[in-house]
Amino acid sequence: MMMKWKEIKYYMFRIFENKSKEERLCEKYSRLMQRAYKIALIDKEQSDKLNFRAKKILAELRRMDCSMVETRSETA
Repeated sequence: MMMKWKEIKYYMFRIFENKSKEERLCEKYSRLMQRAYKIALIDKEQSDKLNFRAKKILAELRRMDCSMVETRSETA
C-alpha cells in the first residue's frame, strides 16, 4: 500500500504534536465506545465492560469541564 506524500508528512510530523490530556481522553472514550458498539452483538459482557470503562472516562472529562464533551444528560 503506497502512501501519498501528504499522508507520510502528516504522520511523520505528528509525533511532535503535544495533545492535551482532554484530547487524549476524548480519543480514548471514542475508541472504547466504538469497540463496545461493534462487540455488542457478539459478546454482551465484554461490551458492558468497555461501556463501563468509557463512562468512567466520560465522568472524568466532565469533572475536568472539558469543552469537547457534550453536556446533555445521560438519561435523555
